[in-house]
Amino acid sequence: MTADAAASARVDAWLWAVRVYKTRSAATTACRAGHVRLNGDRAKAAQPVRPGDELRVRISGFDRILVVKKPISKRVGAAVAAEAVEDRTPPP
Repeated sequence: MTADAAASARVDAWLWAVRVYKTRSAATTACRAGHVRLNGDRAKAAQPVRPGDELRVRISGFDRILVVKKPISKRVGAAVAAEAVEDRTPPP
């Protein structure tokens, strides 16, 4: 694995790993439907995310604004997942 590959993860895998979606296939489907934006542009499921990237995820009619703090691609415990994401979603 190269150093660049270790510093990034796929969009769909990251969204699943930090518990935005219950399954990775649900995250992939959301990307294909255009519900996920990476730094303002529509994200493809295999696109890499790196620390500092901003994701806007439309769930149930509302946008969640998430910033990548740590790219992870495997499902981890809730405490570790919370450290990998910064939620900048404004209160409703």
